[in-house]
Amino acid sequence: MKLLIGLLILQVNAAGAEALLRVRPHVVVSPGSDVKLMQLVDAQGLSKESENILQTTPMTKAPAYGERQELAPASLMEALRPIVQAERARSGTSVHLLLPKNVVIDTMKRELDSEMIWTELKQVWQPLCSDCKLELEGLSLPAIQGVRDWSLRIKSELPRGSFSIPVSITREDTAIVNAWISGRLIAKRKVPVLKRSMAANERVQANDFIWEHKDVSFSTDGIPDAEDMIGRQVRQAMRAGDVLWANMVMKEKAIRRGEMVQVTSGAGGWEVSMMVVAQQDAVIGDIINLKNPKTNNILVGQVIGLGEVELR
Repeated sequence: MKLLIGLLILQVNAAGAEALLRVRPHVVVSPGSDVKLMQLVDAQGLSKESENILQTTPMTKAPAYGERQELAPASLMEALRPIVQAERARSGTSVHLLLPKNVVIDTMKRELDSEMIWTELKQVWQPLCSDCKLELEGLSLPAIQGVRDWSLRIKSELPRGSFSIPVSITREDTAIVNAWISGRLIAKRKVPVLKRSMAANERVQANDFIWEHKDVSFSTDGIPDAEDMIGRQVRQAMRAGDVLWANMVMKEKAIRRGEMVQVTSGAGGWEVSMMVVAQQDAVIGDIINLKNPKTNNILVGQVIGLGEVELR
């Protein structure tokens, strides 16, 4: 299943734990009732004060039985923005606000539907990996009859493979049933894939790899940029079709233990440089120890280039 979801994402960063305000794209309410903001929102990690505001803030009057109504994101943003701002000031949390393009207020019923469930899962998961191609396998839904409405409780984190998510189901007799949905998420990203076999210590050339979408759900290594691969040596023998992860490519040593290197220090319009002895091998970006051969004092610096260190 491939669904495109238009999302408006507001993130307010602060020092505390994260909270999530997710506006549901489709809700079922009683005909002619006053629709409160809490009925439209899945709120997680909020303070009691913010939850009380959600429960008491009216948004609209529900349509007649059998009819639907749509709410524009602008009206929801106007109502939710002060809550987000107050939550940040009150508790110092980071608040994630997820809004769909439109919110449908329905008076009939909403069956447990795999397409709609996938839409809501992607609403939360896609922003967590914007360059990922997300796919769903083996979605399992609870076998409950007479469903009027349902609401997912989705954590703001990307699952690694299999997942189970709680769902609150409202039956036509108004009874609330708590159940679970489960499945497997496949997160694919573009990674460099070898077009040919390579021997250990062989250098990678531009025509040795292509970029393909591969499942990275369980990967623990990074994806290198092209400039971090071309001209570099591979650590071990690799076959055609293998993914060229960041750790498979050796970083070139900019400094070797025992060699004389130039260390610089300065700010503004002045700079001082001297020759010192490297105490270890290092690549660009490493922090290393250096020895002044005249005084035998140990200095610390960061490697900034081939044979070059900046004093720290």
